Amino acid sequence: MLISHAAAADQLAYQPCPLLRAYYPVPTLDPVSDAIKYFADNLTETLDTLVRTGTHPIYGPITPNTTSFSVVLFSGADNTAADPILFSYQYTAPAAPPGDAVTLDAVFPLGTLTQLFTVYTWLAAVGDRHWDDPITDFLPELLASGESVSPAGLGLGLAVPWADVTIAALASHMAGIVQDSNACTLGKPCDRKTFINAMAQIPPLFLPDTTPVFSNAAFQLLAAALETAQRRPFADVLARAVLQPLNMARTALLGQRAHSNTSAVFGEGLDASAMGEQAALSLFSTPRDLATAGHAILSSRLIPPGTTRRWLRASAGDTSNLRNGVGRPWEVYRAGVGGSAIAPFVADIFLKAGTVGAYSSYVGLSPDVGAGFALVAHNAGGVAADLNVYADVVAGELGGLFALAAAQAGAQFAGVYSSPSSSSSSSSSASSPGSGNGSDVAEFALARDGPGLLVARLQLGGRDVRADVAAAAGIALENLDWRAYPAGGSADGTRHRFVAVVQDRSALVDAGTPTCVTWMAAGDEGGLAGAHRFVFLLDGQGRAGGVSVPGRNVQLGR
Repeated sequence: MLISHAAAADQLAYQPCPLLRAYYPVPTLDPVSDAIKYFADNLTETLDTLVRTGTHPIYGPITPNTTSFSVVLFSGADNTAADPILFSYQYTAPAAPPGDAVTLDAVFPLGTLTQLFTVYTWLAAVGDRHWDDPITDFLPELLASGESVSPAGLGLGLAVPWADVTIAALASHMAGIVQDSNACTLGKPCDRKTFINAMAQIPPLFLPDTTPVFSNAAFQLLAAALETAQRRPFADVLARAVLQPLNMARTALLGQRAHSNTSAVFGEGLDASAMGEQAALSLFSTPRDLATAGHAILSSRLIPPGTTRRWLRASAGDTSNLRNGVGRPWEVYRAGVGGSAIAPFVADIFLKAGTVGAYSSYVGLSPDVGAGFALVAHNAGGVAADLNVYADVVAGELGGLFALAAAQAGAQFAGVYSSPSSSSSSSSSASSPGSGNGSDVAEFALARDGPGLLVARLQLGGRDVRADVAAAAGIALENLDWRAYPAGGSADGTRHRFVAVVQDRSALVDAGTPTCVTWMAAGDEGGLAGAHRFVFLLDGQGRAGGVSVPGRNVQLGR
């Protein structure tokens, strides 16, 4: 049923609908800047309070007496490759065994976080061109083994339709197969024939690409396919494609890791003969090495930028927790972000969690702000520590980086731009709609009710382009919300593109929520060719000194 404008206003105030993941340009994260120091001080204080009190007022309790942990926050900027760590925090629990002090170089078992490195190895060694290829292209013996499946004792007696299981489905827990093969041990390579025969005897849980179900066996299948593609053992492919190029000298699979005389090595007692898939569960690493890997992913050091964008994108599907999507092999958390300088909006954080024995780990990446975090922990109580509270605390603090991105965007791009014949001080003749004096002026302002740059004024050739845009969209000028979102910078850092999208501030709400269709409206210029595209011209410090409207063949100075 339609509702009146008055009722809509009472029901829900106007909310802008920003284009997903196009909020602000990635901010500059300088570890010695006042902004990052302030951010680090706040996070240190929050973590100090957390371990002192044993609880967080929002996220709940932790176990500080038994759980030792390390937190690192890292940048993905190219200029931080030598040392990407922006912040670190180490805590050794009172119950930790003597000599097990947590440092940046302490070695921890990663458990199921290993799966991230298996997929990263695939991308670095093979690329993503085979995502949609069936696993049987690499492991044809799955088909032969599947034909001989015996239904005895298996209930349904159904074989996995292996020809329909793609590489992408395995990488994103969408293959519908069981969690474990029970044919491998953690401390040594999995025998290929034994593993494949075992998998062929187990019926599927679901048909492929039906619903996400967590599977360790999927990543052992990926490792076996990698061995086929690269003609060498998985451990060698991992080392050559990822660990050696990134100089992750203290990261290796169980049984192959390097020991150190200067730092603690947690997980010494991990049972190497325990059941488990090597490519899903058996990697060891350090907080410093995890920061190095996270930086490399964000900066596309080992894989092309296009591959990175496809990898770090919206989820391949939803999970039973509707706040979490599933990627390859990401657990994509759709977080609400807000702060004093910006209204709430949605951001994707690409997470991968790991557990094995009494050890827990986490990596989270936020491409929107070019940063990420890593957590590793050991619980002397004997069971894996629940890192959700720690991860929620750190991920929540990322909102501060979005506020920093907003502030930097305002400093970089907001302001008045004019042609040489116009007054940069915004004369009344230049700003009057339809004045016809030929003066060209553009004014951009940082939005305060959400992300983006408001196109506050645009007068070209004596015409008020905002009025033309409003008329073309059928919107009263006073209700026009016309704001620009970043669309990417040039490789040389001299230009940054923005695309402007129109919304109607008086539009009715639909069943209590705004109808967010900006993704359908982007690029619809309503006959005003080129009016929705802006290219800012940057100086050596990244500040815009001018803006061009390419479709109108206009360039203005700041």
